[in-house]
Amino acid sequence: MNILHKNRSGGFTLIEIIVVIVLIAIIAFVAVPQMSNTVRAKRLYDAVEKLNDDLNYCRDYAISQHTNTLVFFLVAQNRYIMLYADSMGRWRILYDPARNTTGWFRISDDFIGVSLQSVSFIRRFFIFNWWGTPSEGGTVVLTNGINTHTTTVNAETGYVQR
Repeated sequence: MNILHKNRSGGFTLIEIIVVIVLIAIIAFVAVPQMSNTVRAKRLYDAVEKLNDDLNYCRDYAISQHTNTLVFFLVAQNRYIMLYADSMGRWRILYDPARNTTGWFRISDDFIGVSLQSVSFIRRFFIFNWWGTPSEGGTVVLTNGINTHTTTVNAETGYVQR
C-alpha cells in the first residue's frame, strides 16, 4: 500500500513570521519609553546619592580635621565645589576620594540629563564648622526634567536628609 505523504519542511510560514514581528514591535513600542523613564529616574537617584555623600563627607571632614568646610553651589553652571580651610584660614579645594579628584563637581558630567534646579542657602553656600554644624540650613533641588528631588541640610545638626 502506497500512502501519499505530503512533503512539508519544518520552517515557518510568511504569516507566522509577520505575526511574530508585529508582536515584537508592539512590545518594543510599549517597553522603550518605560525603559527611558527608568534610566532617567536612576540617574536622578544616583545624582542625589552622590550629592548626599559629598555633603556628609564635608561634614565628616570638618569634624575629623577640626576645620571648616564650605560647599558652594553654582546653579547656572550645574556644579558645586567643596572647600576646606587650611591652617592659615585660606580656602582650598577639598580632595574627593570617591572620584579620586578635586572637589569640583559638575552634575551633568556624571549624570546625563540631571541638573541643579535650585538652592535655598542665602549666599548659595554654607559652612560646616568643626563640630559639623552648618552655618545655615537649607535645601538643594535636583531635577531630571520630569522628576525632582530635594535634599535638606538640617540647620541644628548638619544632618543631610533625602
